[in-house]
Amino acid sequence: MNISKVVGEIHARVERDSLGPRKSATGLRASPEFQNELALLHGAYGRLYQMRGLVGQMPPSPNTFRARLGASVIRAVQRVLFWYTPQIHRVQREVTDTIGSLCKLIEIQTETIDALAKEVRALHCSQQPAAPAVGAVSVDGAIPPAFEFALQDRLRGSERDTSAKLDWWLRTILEHGANSGAAWLDVGCGRGEWLALAAGRRCPASGIDANPVAVDHCRSRGLRAEAGDAVEFLRAAPEETLGVVTMFHVVEHLPAEYLLTLLPLVFRKLRPGGLIAIETPNPGNLLMGSHYFWNDPTHRRPLPEALLTFMLEFAGFAVIRRASLNPFPPEDRLPWTEIDVVRQVDRLLYDSRDYGVLGRK
Repeated sequence: MNISKVVGEIHARVERDSLGPRKSATGLRASPEFQNELALLHGAYGRLYQMRGLVGQMPPSPNTFRARLGASVIRAVQRVLFWYTPQIHRVQREVTDTIGSLCKLIEIQTETIDALAKEVRALHCSQQPAAPAVGAVSVDGAIPPAFEFALQDRLRGSERDTSAKLDWWLRTILEHGANSGAAWLDVGCGRGEWLALAAGRRCPASGIDANPVAVDHCRSRGLRAEAGDAVEFLRAAPEETLGVVTMFHVVEHLPAEYLLTLLPLVFRKLRPGGLIAIETPNPGNLLMGSHYFWNDPTHRRPLPEALLTFMLEFAGFAVIRRASLNPFPPEDRLPWTEIDVVRQVDRLLYDSRDYGVLGRK
């Protein structure tokens, strides 16, 4: 991929949007040729990374007769060619280092392209009035969508870190028998980390978000997402067609009245046995409930686990799993926790920052 050409295309779009009439967020979507090149770049990175892991992994490791026989043959050849073995190892190291450098270059290119695309979307949306729709992430439309989207990068961490945290949810949902073949819906899909994880496991996931910047970002990554209000979207959806509905760091943005309308709708649209997964900040952690929670101006109020559990049960769900998630790192914890009082204070201040609830219809 010609990175200079990509940068030039992005800057040209900025100039067109600043001089010409305002366009919808979909007008910034990349051309098919650009999307194909970006997909090829991601594919090349994946293949190179796999190749890097394969270099130097002989003899084969599976504990089979064929593998053991192959290992014995290779060891015998190595003894016969003992004077040549160091050269083979040197070639392997050179190939590994070269592939590693290529992987790093491709990773830098993709990160640069993503950063530039985010800047273009933020600039475009900052020139437009905020969307008035009531939605899954921004309820009253008072906060500019570009600011809200950029705040995720600052507060939630990188997309890679968020994906690593969400991987636990993917394994848990699959272990609890998510409906095979039924559609998955991510309410408040944000930057699309969950949609990408689900797509990697061939799960049919799509997203809904009130923030047009977030939706455009997801679409630029080839993910299925649309802008709109979650309640209106679900009202129009056919009954009992969804297999999984997820809401990761969404419910704390919603008024109680909206949430009490949304949850029964989700229950109606899920197939029998369908799952709902919710993650939200843990107000039982005093630092989270009194300080960190309020870093986000779009937060409405923290939801204690007992209240969220009752809301799900009131909507008809059976809560089948609760989990404490994302604790503070060990270096932030208090020393001397073998003392009972210190241990209790440490738990109140530095226990899990978030919690999760899994419900079944």
